Amino acid sequence: MKIRNILSCILLSVCTLGVQAQKETQARQLLDKTAAIFNDKGVDVKFRFWTNGNKQDQTSGSIAVKGNKFHLTTPSAITWFDGKTQWSYLPANQEVNVSNPTPEELQSINPYAFIGLYKQGYTYRVGARKNYQGKAIDEIDLQAENPKQEIQAVKLYVDKRNAQPLYIKITDCNKNINEIEVTSLKKALLLPDNRFIFDTKQYPNAEVIDLR
Repeated sequence: MKIRNILSCILLSVCTLGVQAQKETQARQLLDKTAAIFNDKGVDVKFRFWTNGNKQDQTSGSIAVKGNKFHLTTPSAITWFDGKTQWSYLPANQEVNVSNPTPEELQSINPYAFIGLYKQGYTYRVGARKNYQGKAIDEIDLQAENPKQEIQAVKLYVDKRNAQPLYIKITDCNKNINEIEVTSLKKALLLPDNRFIFDTKQYPNAEVIDLR
């Protein structure tokens, strides 16, 4: 009887691991499809975002992405990143801070930093949710393997038809939660490289603070 119970437990464990592996493979395939959208010529996204569940105080923004470059616009700041150098312009005091951010710092700034996260240091699986705002979706959950990682968890809803992201929920190491809802996405755009570089001519009165 004991041997039979042991064999049953082993069989159950093998079946469970097989299902988990299948879900991980499915999640990886979905993430690869979504990441491919942002690795194309260029993507322009408009979104709404809010923090710690306070949707009534949501703010609108936009981001252009081309590979590892991005141009992020929100009411409080405009940020350019050309793959190495970052310029953050603060309209309230007409200052632009110039820096060479670390990967961890970029994760806290770029709402689409999750694009490359899954490739190293995260586990992922397919979630249970199947619909979002009347659209058929795939839910993907990412979890950091390192408890000190800046981004600890990501919940992602992608459109089942085209793998485009519709909703992103990011939990950081301080348990702050940022939620992003995509309102429009244009892909395969021919975005010029200077789109991701601060143009001093457009902001002649800005005080440049070099933090490099």
